[in-house]
Amino acid sequence: MNKLEPVAGCSSSQHNRHAMHYLFVSLSLLLCTTLAAQDDVAIYLTNPSFEDIPRVSEAPRGWTDCGFPGESAVDVQPEPHREFDVRKPAFHQHTYLGMVVRDNDTYERVSQRMSNSMEAGQCYELRLHLAKSDVYRSQSRVSKTEVNYDTPARLQVRGGYGNCDLGAIIGKSPVVANSDWQEYTIKLEPEQDYTHIILEAYYNTPILFPYNGNVLVDNIQPLTPVACDVNDPAPEVIATNEPQPSPEPETPPRTSRQPNTRPKTTPTKPTGPTVKLGQTEGQLRVGQVFAIEDIKFKANSAELERESEEALEEIADFLLANADVVVEIGGHASYRAGPVFAERISEERAVSVVQYLNDLNVGGTRMTPRGYGRNRPVCIEDTPECNERNQRVEVKIVRMRESR
Repeated sequence: MNKLEPVAGCSSSQHNRHAMHYLFVSLSLLLCTTLAAQDDVAIYLTNPSFEDIPRVSEAPRGWTDCGFPGESAVDVQPEPHREFDVRKPAFHQHTYLGMVVRDNDTYERVSQRMSNSMEAGQCYELRLHLAKSDVYRSQSRVSKTEVNYDTPARLQVRGGYGNCDLGAIIGKSPVVANSDWQEYTIKLEPEQDYTHIILEAYYNTPILFPYNGNVLVDNIQPLTPVACDVNDPAPEVIATNEPQPSPEPETPPRTSRQPNTRPKTTPTKPTGPTVKLGQTEGQLRVGQVFAIEDIKFKANSAELERESEEALEEIADFLLANADVVVEIGGHASYRAGPVFAERISEERAVSVVQYLNDLNVGGTRMTPRGYGRNRPVCIEDTPECNERNQRVEVKIVRMRESR
């Protein structure tokens, strides 16, 4: 019997209901099959356009607020009562996410579980629209007076294993100084199989003092896999106070949804020659870390001490002698420091080192600063000697250009 023929004992209306049910089931199966196929090449987020009832101090549906204790939550803007006087229309649909950074060293963030996990060693492309509101009025946490939170900030992306589980920073935008909506592309580089994503407003670094600023987020697209060794796309906006890398040789084009076919983990590199840098003697290969403990900073500052010159010049000589090496400059803070301050000061110090080396004619595109805070201590004894050892700089080889 044909599935769409009338069923014995059924009226015409009952037959129509059977036909509609069959069509609905068929379409549902087709949709599930299509989504399953898409899941092989993309990661989806719930409510990626932050659509909800406009309001302040409450996360949009599908997202969890991960702000600091005692501070207000993120906002769904533009809210109708204009409590903060944010009036910008949404780029997509009706509402968007508003987040601020504050002058008391606190900032806002949200998180959610992704449709499927990221894979360590696999890079992803995150496309979204960002802007800055020229007006975002609220009370200063320091002066206790009303101020305008209008200083440009950036968006940082973290991975995690639960809502508000703050794992490593896996990507960041340039400083968002544009008042109109513009599309940004952020390359995410997870080193673990994260299940959750965290979006975080953060300051333009390096800075001397925290400030009041904002960043607006809308229209997040599915995360698509990309090869980690492809060139980053040309910046679509001009970032203030951000050095722009010079272009590198082109790589073969690939479609945005084409899966990355290279191995998910870093392949084993041939053993390289042995070199010494700082206190570490190791092989010239990807993944090698050199501890540089002789770089000193002024107390609670990213300003380099004069006694650091010899160690910095040694790093510069190493990079100039090995022109194929691309490195990460990692900053590490004291185990005694508070977590927020440690994260900020370690990144600022890494940036200071990169800037100093850049002045010694080491190309800026060969160095990436990264702050590890106090998360990777080499010792935990409560002694001045241990404290000094933890306040270190490390040089990690992340790429050998000749191996492309």
